Amino acid sequence: MKKYIFGFTLIFFLAGCSSTNVSHQESDSNQNYNEPVYSVYLIGDAGAATLEPREPVLEVLHTQLMQSGERSSVIFLGDNVYPDGLPPKGGEKRNQSETRILSQLETVEDYPGRVVFIPGNHDWNTSGRDGLEWLNRQEEYIESYLDRGNVFLPDNGLPGPVSVELVTHADFNIQLVLLDTQWWLHPYDKPLDAGVENEEDQKHEILQDLKEIVEKNIEDEIVVASHHPLFSLGRHGGKFPTSTHFLPPVFGSIYVAYRNIRGYPQDIARYDNLKEGLMKSLEEKEGLIYASGHEHSLQFIPYQNGQNRQYQLVSGSASKPSFVKKSSGENSTYRGEGFIAIRYFRDQTKRIEFWNESGSIVHQRIIEADE
Repeated sequence: MKKYIFGFTLIFFLAGCSSTNVSHQESDSNQNYNEPVYSVYLIGDAGAATLEPREPVLEVLHTQLMQSGERSSVIFLGDNVYPDGLPPKGGEKRNQSETRILSQLETVEDYPGRVVFIPGNHDWNTSGRDGLEWLNRQEEYIESYLDRGNVFLPDNGLPGPVSVELVTHADFNIQLVLLDTQWWLHPYDKPLDAGVENEEDQKHEILQDLKEIVEKNIEDEIVVASHHPLFSLGRHGGKFPTSTHFLPPVFGSIYVAYRNIRGYPQDIARYDNLKEGLMKSLEEKEGLIYASGHEHSLQFIPYQNGQNRQYQLVSGSASKPSFVKKSSGENSTYRGEGFIAIRYFRDQTKRIEFWNESGSIVHQRIIEADE
């Protein structure tokens, strides 16, 4: 069983009734860390990023990527183009959409590490009837521009899971497992794996394949990346500022209750069957990291899955922030633009870092290895 030691130094940012920039800074006075052997960068919801000048978060990310070089990967966690994905050539907002995706592509075009893009709900034409067509158009555009192979995963609108070995180290391997969770939620045409006859059978295959990947790589470090989180302290998780209850009075509270109990189609309350299925498939892996975007904030949420301790990372504030509940207990949050880095060390310790748009670490958390 792993022992997880969490040291805290609170940093408080003044705020009103909504959530603020609150972070827990880890003390490493008793640690003697060398350089990480590998880094994984998580950045989501960059779909509103500017190009000229380049979005500040992407400038910071580029600097970090170039410093880490080949010993690192970057995963764009979906909603790569707002508002509705990449329109056809000559279509309305095509130029704007190209600018937004180019800001991300130019950030990584000279980066020697591994690049991965996964889709979000907006990339599927915001769950529109032509979502699959818009998604495939974006995949083709990204891979054609970067010209570095299969970087948009899973392929062709399929749901995954896709397993990618990021690094093989003397002491441990790192497996990245990629899912298109919007496939599960999309109400219109979507592809099935060869030999699968219907959507329900495909859902069963997704969960069974995911379970088998975990079992096969049970001794490795595993990061599962999708667009939709399992847990969230933001709006999709039913968390709202106190002011929402009073705007208007009574009806505001009814609205909050609805988002918690029933939820909008993109809320965790609505896709609880997806959440439950994924958790069951992943429950055997101690220390697993589940990374997502969707919420426009940075979040670190430890949780218990069966007998094992696992971690939800939310990194969806590449181009705009929104409300997130203040840090409390073991949970840490940041309301502001930024991204998350995972640093892996030779002793199998991991360090989680929250980076903001100014190039500062506003939170870090140490996850100790087996003793």
